[in-house]
Amino acid sequence: MFRRQQQSNNESSGEDDESSSSTNFSPLSPPISPPRSSNNMLVKIGRFLNVSAIGVLSIVSVLLFIQLQAVSLQVASEQKQIDELKKTIEQSTSDIQVEVQEQKDLTVVNIAGTFTLLSCIVTMFHMTSHLKKMNQPFVQRKIMAILWMSPVYAITSFFSLLLPSAEGYLGIVKDFYESYVIYQFLSFLIAVLGRGERQIVVDKLAAHADHLKHPYKWLRCLFHPPPEESDEAKANAVLLECQFLAMQFVFFRPLTAIVSFVLESMRDGDAGGFSSPDFIIMMIENVSVFLAFSGLLKFYHAVQDDLAWCQPFAKFLTIKGVVFMTFWQGLIISIIFHANTDDDKSDDDDSNSGSSYSAKSIQHILICMEMLFFSAAHMCVFPAEEWEEGYQVKHGGGPTFAFDDFASDVNMIIDSGKRSRIARKERKNALDDAKQSPSFGTMDERNDASEDGEISLVDSEVV
Repeated sequence: MFRRQQQSNNESSGEDDESSSSTNFSPLSPPISPPRSSNNMLVKIGRFLNVSAIGVLSIVSVLLFIQLQAVSLQVASEQKQIDELKKTIEQSTSDIQVEVQEQKDLTVVNIAGTFTLLSCIVTMFHMTSHLKKMNQPFVQRKIMAILWMSPVYAITSFFSLLLPSAEGYLGIVKDFYESYVIYQFLSFLIAVLGRGERQIVVDKLAAHADHLKHPYKWLRCLFHPPPEESDEAKANAVLLECQFLAMQFVFFRPLTAIVSFVLESMRDGDAGGFSSPDFIIMMIENVSVFLAFSGLLKFYHAVQDDLAWCQPFAKFLTIKGVVFMTFWQGLIISIIFHANTDDDKSDDDDSNSGSSYSAKSIQHILICMEMLFFSAAHMCVFPAEEWEEGYQVKHGGGPTFAFDDFASDVNMIIDSGKRSRIARKERKNALDDAKQSPSFGTMDERNDASEDGEISLVDSEVV
């Protein structure tokens, strides 16, 4: 039995040895697996680490998300503050620009108002001098009507700056007074020539009947008696023609100004071409102006010698200079103002909206300033002393630069030099002739002859 147990032990040991040998030497034998309990522990530890890592990463992600949201909210808040600050700065800038523009406008208005006030003061002082010396009322009434021209132009231009919406109405007033002054100047010439009596003017025109042009045939319905009957009838017809041609301008000018204002207020786009109402109105104005000035010039050329003492041409220049200068000045300003605009309509609108003054505003400012100088010019050419009894024309009595006197002195010096050179040349020629002439007489006679020649040369130099 013992042997059997020993054999079994040996067999088991042999199996163990074989198994160990097979374990040690067989390459295809599987590895010995660790115990099951240790494997479970490692799996648990791995799982725990994985869960912990995921939890940590989740917490970090949540923290980063919260921090990112906080930064986003802070950026949004700061951007809002920046936008509000930008709007505040833009609003402040626009307010400053508006204030600066208002100050500029106020300064320009003050300057224009100052010149307008000075122009009115000078004109009122001038009118006062005529009222104090109203020696010839039939003439000086016309002068005072003419003197209102500068204040009317200045006041209408000044109020056109203050009230742009009333510019059209004020322009009608200015156009009416312009035409009225043209007729009043013709009435002034008639009053000066006739001393308030129309028949005297007719008689003076009849004295120049041979040089008078026949009146227009389309005005024959106004003439009674017909101009062919006598020189007096012709002179009366010519005077009536001149008055009618100047008077029609007084009615047509305001009428065309009113029609132009109405059309401009009703117009939506640009004016048309040659068939547009504006072009037709402009042609009517030009024809009316031509007829008015043709009548005025016809009368002036007929009696210019009789009116030369009162210098009517200088008076006419101070009147028509206002009209012509303001017209051409406005045209040039309009051309310059629109020369810098772009072809694109949007750019043109932007530039016009950004510009502080329009061409008309600049024209009004210049008119307010210039009327002061025209008021002073009227004061010089329409003096109140001119209508006093016994008045004598003053030649060169006004403020001048004395260029004529200077030129006269220069000519005197040049003429003196020429006479001196001629005298020296004649004396030299006389002496040469005396030397070359044959000797005659005694020495005393030759000396006397030479002395006589020198004396005559001296006398010629003195002359």
